[in-house]
Amino acid sequence: MLWTILLALALPAADAAAGKEDSGLQSMLEEESPDVFLAKATLQQYLSRVVRKDWDGARRLTHPKAMAVVEALKKRTGRQSHNLAPWADEDVQLKTFRFAAARQIAPGVVVVQVGEDTYRTEEQGMSVDDSAVYLLFKSRGGFLVGDKKEGLELADVRNESVRIGYPGYVDGQVRAQARRASAMHAGKHR
Repeated sequence: MLWTILLALALPAADAAAGKEDSGLQSMLEEESPDVFLAKATLQQYLSRVVRKDWDGARRLTHPKAMAVVEALKKRTGRQSHNLAPWADEDVQLKTFRFAAARQIAPGVVVVQVGEDTYRTEEQGMSVDDSAVYLLFKSRGGFLVGDKKEGLELADVRNESVRIGYPGYVDGQVRAQARRASAMHAGKHR
């Protein structure tokens, strides 16, 4: 009788332990790659600086090629009306944000979909959960924000269009490292 009771008590504990192992395995399978993790951390810093209106900090986390595009636009039009120049549009103020999804397009290239809550001065109200996709590129030893696509979702961004549309945004060292790793996995490494 005592053995029956002990066995009955032990079975649910064993099932719970097996469930924990399954959930641990599932979380490992769903875990994001190191590049996605680092890109999201960089975007977190960038967007936090935009919320605080720390424009110098936001500029430091913006890719140099993107900053060159912003400056070229300013020379051409007289305004910095670019999605990565939030300091130029005081009528739209980012208040809060949340990450919705992310994926790695290529080595050193990550896209992250964000829902943004912004205060719009002209409308005197909040715009809630507006979708935007940020493109981040590995450069200078870390990830930098390379572009922002307002109104898009992750599914709208095609891998090939990012590869073609942003030449030179990823450091050559990152691309070479990816080629070496690919060759090693394919058994072609010398």
